[in-house]
Amino acid sequence: MKRYGMHFFILACLVLLVSLPTIGLVNYLDVAAKTSTTYKDTRVAGIDVSGMTKQEAVIRLDNAVKDFNNMPFTVAMVDGTALEVGKDVVTFNVDGTLDAITEPGDYPLAVAIDEERLTPYLDNQPVTMTMVTGPLTASASQLDSNVTLETVTEENEVVATMTISPTPAMRSALERMNGYEMNAGDIFSLKAFGEDFEALTTLGPSLYKLFAATPFKILERVPHETLPNGVELGYDVFVDAQSNFAVQNTEQTAYAIIVLNEGNTMTVQLLGKAFEAAYESRVEEVVSVPYQNVVRFSPSLPAGSSSVTQSGQAGESGKLYRVRITESGETLEMLGFDFYEPIPEIVTKSSVPLPPPEPVEPVIPTFPDELLEDDPFGDDVDNDGLYEFEEEPPVFETVPETSEEAVG
Repeated sequence: MKRYGMHFFILACLVLLVSLPTIGLVNYLDVAAKTSTTYKDTRVAGIDVSGMTKQEAVIRLDNAVKDFNNMPFTVAMVDGTALEVGKDVVTFNVDGTLDAITEPGDYPLAVAIDEERLTPYLDNQPVTMTMVTGPLTASASQLDSNVTLETVTEENEVVATMTISPTPAMRSALERMNGYEMNAGDIFSLKAFGEDFEALTTLGPSLYKLFAATPFKILERVPHETLPNGVELGYDVFVDAQSNFAVQNTEQTAYAIIVLNEGNTMTVQLLGKAFEAAYESRVEEVVSVPYQNVVRFSPSLPAGSSSVTQSGQAGESGKLYRVRITESGETLEMLGFDFYEPIPEIVTKSSVPLPPPEPVEPVIPTFPDELLEDDPFGDDVDNDGLYEFEEEPPVFETVPETSEEAVG
C-alpha cells in the first residue's frame, strides 16, 4: 500500500513538470499575440489608432488625455450662460477601453465622473447633478471640452418659484436643498435640511406656498396656535422635534429644487416637466372673530389704578385651496383649514377701596367794597362811597304871569 502511494506521488509530479511549462507557454503566446496585434480601421474618442499595437495605442491616447486636461469644460447652460468645470472631475480608463475593442469601429473612451468633486462647481447654479453628469460623461468620452445641456433640459421648465430674504440659518438650509432631486414617489422633508427649527419654521410658509401651486401631495403640515406676525393666513407652518413639513412627488417624472443666490435674496425654483394643468393656491372663506374684554381685580395695585395685563387679538380662520385650472374650468382641493382663537384683552383693576373724602369747610361768600356791575344807581357814587343826587328843580313861590287872558 505504501509502495502504491509513492508511485502515485511520483506520477503526479511528472504530470506537473510537463504541464506547467505548457501552460506558461500558452499564456505567453496569448499575451504576445495580443500585444503584437494591431487595430484596423479603429478610432477611440476620434483618434485613429489603426495599425497600432495596444502599447502604441495606450501611449497615443494617454498623450491626448494630457492635452485634453489642460483646459476646463465649458458647460453651456439653458439660460445662455456658461459654466466652467475643471477636468479633475473626470478619470479615464484607457486600458479598459482598448481591451474591450474586438472589431473595427469608432469607440468612446471609458470615463468616470467624481460627483464629490463636481458638486462645488454646481453650487448656486440652475442645474442638478443628474442634469450635468450625463452630458459631461458624453463629452469627456469624446475628449470634447464643450458640454451642452440643452438636449437634457429642453423638456424641463420652472414649474414653481419663490424668492425670500433669508437669515444665515435659513441660507444654510437652502444651500443644502440646492440640487435636491425628487423622483416619482420621493418625499421632501424640511427637517432633512437643517436642525435649526426656528429657521425651518420661518422658511416653511414660503415652501408651503411653493408646493401648494403644484399637484404634489402635502403629507404633513402643522400650524401654530396663534398666527405669527408676517405669516399669511393659510400658509402657517410650525417645525419642532415632533412637527415637520413634508410633501410627496405624485407625478411620474423627476423634479429638482434649484436655489439661486442673488445677494440679499435667494430664489428657489422647482424644475421639471410642465404639469398637464395650471395650478395656483388660494385662501378663501376668511372670517374674523372679535376678542372679548375681561376685567380682573387685584389688591396689589394702588387704589383706583388699572393696567392692561394682556392685549387683545381678534381670532380668524381661513381655508387654503389648491386650484387646478384646465380648459374646462377650475377644480378646488382644500389643503388646510386654519382657525386661530381670539385672545381676550385682560384689564386688571385695583380691588383696594378708595379712601373716604376729607371734610370740606363751608365757603362763606364775601362781597368786595367795589362797585358791582348791576348797581342800579349807576355811577352816582362819589369818591367817598356816597351817592350823589342831582339838584332838585327850583320851586317858585308865586305863579308867573302870563300874557294870555282868561276866556269867558
